[in-house]
Amino acid sequence: MNILRAFVAALLLAGTTAMAAYPDRPVRIIVAFPPGGASDIIARLLAKELQNELGQTFVVENKAGAAGLVGTDLVAKSKPDGYTLLMSPSGPVASGLALLKNVPYDPVRDFTPVSRLATSDIVLVSSTLFPPQTFQEFVAAARAKPGAVSAELNSLGSIHHLLTELMRIRIDAKLLLVPYKGTAPAVLDLIGGHVQVGFESVVSVIDHLKANKLRALAVATEQRLASLPNVPTLKELGYPDLVALPWWALVAPGGMPKDVVDVLSAAWGKISKDPKVREQFAAQGMLADWMTPDDTAAFFKAEVNRWATVAKETGAKAE
Repeated sequence: MNILRAFVAALLLAGTTAMAAYPDRPVRIIVAFPPGGASDIIARLLAKELQNELGQTFVVENKAGAAGLVGTDLVAKSKPDGYTLLMSPSGPVASGLALLKNVPYDPVRDFTPVSRLATSDIVLVSSTLFPPQTFQEFVAAARAKPGAVSAELNSLGSIHHLLTELMRIRIDAKLLLVPYKGTAPAVLDLIGGHVQVGFESVVSVIDHLKANKLRALAVATEQRLASLPNVPTLKELGYPDLVALPWWALVAPGGMPKDVVDVLSAAWGKISKDPKVREQFAAQGMLADWMTPDDTAAFFKAEVNRWATVAKETGAKAE
């Protein structure tokens, strides 16, 4: 009996040690978009803090292509051991699913949600080379010359894309929609005047706004932003449904063991409450956020439904 008890105790200890050992080697966080955009910024903040908290190296790898499908699929097909993770915006895992063709993964079966990481605010910006100074002047210009005013889509299937499509319907104007492979190249073309307007997360353009390289026309928020107090909301301009909240989440391959999910969830839960971390996120125009894995999964489902409805109404296409 004593031998049996010792054997069981040894098994329990081994199991505890194995769980506590995660991570025992470098972990890579995949970003399915180019460097320089909001997803990349958040992933690098996340990697630094997880490394400090868990004592192991977390490396960010950018795997861009096909509106985020390439990098996202890489994670979907990775071993579910916690050593390949995905830092994703809404597009590839929720809002874009109604638009993107030939999605090579099942968003429910092939992923394990860990937590929502951050939310941000959306601002409609314009090139300083574009004459209109206000949202109303932009609308007038777009209506006066159908198809002459161009709007960038930083990623097909993103919340920004669908919000642009909804705005097009609500202002009753034909816009020339120009797709990009990420925020960074879209913003560069806005600054250069190659495209006139675009919805971007505040985190991606706040420095350019402060430097007067871009102009803010309106924000897609419930209330005005403290960081942009003189910029009106689209809601107060008469468009109550042009409100959206960009978000980013930490996702793992489907079937990842619960103990590993719990380690990551607990680590981010602790990190997200650190005042210094919250200040870091706030400085980038973001709010650090945490959800349980179950709540994250439910949130994904709600977002899929909301944006599928918008896609159906607007006839948005991912091409």
